[in-house]
Amino acid sequence: MVVAPGIRAVTRTADGTVRSARFVLEIPRDLLYFSGHFPERKLLPGVVQVAWALELARQHLEVVGTCRSVSDIKFMRVIEPGDSLTLLLTFDADKNRLEFEYHRDDQSCSKGAAQFSS
Repeated sequence: MVVAPGIRAVTRTADGTVRSARFVLEIPRDLLYFSGHFPERKLLPGVVQVAWALELARQHLEVVGTCRSVSDIKFMRVIEPGDSLTLLLTFDADKNRLEFEYHRDDQSCSKGAAQFSS
């Protein structure tokens, strides 16, 4: 089970077979994923960011199938305890491809894509 962040707002849109959702996330200061990662400067592990994107896509965008691969991952800014983020998910059902991007203060923190089986 993935421990999710606090979700303040969700906005969904659809255009044909492309569905998207925007989330406003509040990252708890005591989130267990910060424990030991790293003692001198706590940051949200990349694997957690990917897991949250996949889980929220399944819950809110009707993504089904097995995640076959994750690609185009880029981590540009550290996500820390107490951060307020925006997560944008876009799923193209024709391609079975999910794209995700985390933002803080209109700056990209991380992004990537996941390919699902049909």
